[in-house]
Amino acid sequence: MKPIYLPLVFSLLALSGCSDKKNTEVTPSSVSEKKAADTAEVESDKKEEKCVIPDVEGYDKVGCLRDGLAGVIKQSNDEYDKTNRVGYIDKDGQLIIPFEFDALVAGEGGELLEFNDFSEGLAAVSKNDQYGFIDTKGKVVIEPKYEWASNFSDGVAIVSTEGLYGAIDKQGKTVIPFEYEALADFHDGFATAARPAKDPEDYESKYGLINKQNEVVIPFMYESMGNLSESLIAVKKDGKWGYVDTKNKAIIPINLAYETVSDFSDGLAAVFSYEENSDNLKYGYIDKTGKLVIPMQFTKVYWDDSEGLIDFNNGIAVVNDKEGRTFCIDKKGKETQCPDGRGDVDNQLTDEAEALEAKSNGAPQFIAITDYIALKPNENWTWDKLAAIPEVEKWQEKIPVKNDDSGASNYSISADLSDTGWMAAYGSQNQPNIIVISSDQSALESEHLEGVYHASDLFNQKDLSLIPSNCNVDSIFSQKFYKWQKKGFQPFYIYDVTMLNTSSARAELGIARSLEEFFKPENENLNLEVRSIDANDDEVTCTFKQ
Repeated sequence: MKPIYLPLVFSLLALSGCSDKKNTEVTPSSVSEKKAADTAEVESDKKEEKCVIPDVEGYDKVGCLRDGLAGVIKQSNDEYDKTNRVGYIDKDGQLIIPFEFDALVAGEGGELLEFNDFSEGLAAVSKNDQYGFIDTKGKVVIEPKYEWASNFSDGVAIVSTEGLYGAIDKQGKTVIPFEYEALADFHDGFATAARPAKDPEDYESKYGLINKQNEVVIPFMYESMGNLSESLIAVKKDGKWGYVDTKNKAIIPINLAYETVSDFSDGLAAVFSYEENSDNLKYGYIDKTGKLVIPMQFTKVYWDDSEGLIDFNNGIAVVNDKEGRTFCIDKKGKETQCPDGRGDVDNQLTDEAEALEAKSNGAPQFIAITDYIALKPNENWTWDKLAAIPEVEKWQEKIPVKNDDSGASNYSISADLSDTGWMAAYGSQNQPNIIVISSDQSALESEHLEGVYHASDLFNQKDLSLIPSNCNVDSIFSQKFYKWQKKGFQPFYIYDVTMLNTSSARAELGIARSLEEFFKPENENLNLEVRSIDANDDEVTCTFKQ
């Protein structure tokens, strides 16, 4: 797992915002902190494991060989059924672990599903939306009972239950209690963590560093943090970045005015800023003194998921220029030959372009927006970042304004996306909680109602899973609930409502970090189109099977 703070692809808006004085710093035991800091190992340069894909046919997807096995997906005849699609083969293509596990991401069309590779002899698998682990013989060694699970790293795996994160060992024993809002993979015995805010209306977390004994090594005092890498950890305070060691001593002063920064690799770290008059990122590389040694001459498209490629490995990094060309550079910033297995991202970019073209009804495509609001595991939405989303035609309110209605969610921003569509975000003064994208059109404007947005106009369908509910309705008033999930990001939840009559149509999609958010009493004043009714239009309490 890459640094949990680093939003290279979809979620620059989700970086933690300004420091909140209501968050209390956690003061560690000075003895424990000193011991952990004194025994910290210097992280060696990590060698990128080459991806070797078995040459086999008959599968819909084949992964890289890890621990001697590669994941494979065989599509079900039922395109809406994601169960029993994942198995694992050896280098010769022999099926070693049968198709007994569910795909991790299911699109409405059943395409481009995902699975976890093996790591440290185990793989995280899903069954009935519960996560557990199997060994290389296919034996379930940790029963599926978690809401989410990462692969093993440094002997432990990060898992979640009831919305909080902890860690388990390979016997399934809890070694880090479930008390964190976010928890990154352990590296060299350390992991970045965030504790939940004490104020329920305050979503701003503070980040610190813990060890495997769950002792605080660096107090919970930063707005964002990276991972321990080459003895340094990126930290953000008062809107500026810097790097500290495990004793929390600033090695690179916390005065770097970049939008975000990366971990060190091969002695260099990528740093990012917005391009002028663009939502894209430009980036270059700093050395361990904080000096910019490779200029900000490369471009990162905010939705381009090429995480890890830009890190230097064996003196080579994969970059993109303003024209979208992908190539390799050396540590002096000069273009060089890409080694085998690196720099091959053209197919991925092509697939993304094809996905953007394959939407319905000719409506404007706003996948850039919904990809942009995705959140890394330790991130939250912030007002200023939502105010920087792409594809906005005109802002009505770019700074959160207090609405007349009472309630906790009485602040909002809003914008026009097109002639027929608009967006609004609602929340407390400190934090947006719900994002709504709406559209409507009459038959007089277009008999095909081309300006009405569908879920396929705003989300890549491979990232959506339909959630069974007694409140799913499919008639003139249509209502469905989805879970959006993509590897490396927090899931979020969506209601999709369409209302038809003989002369017009209206659609609304609501996005939040939990389904419960839509039905909270304090959000009734928002007049969301989501409704607590069943297929017979009877009032019910909405229940969900996840």
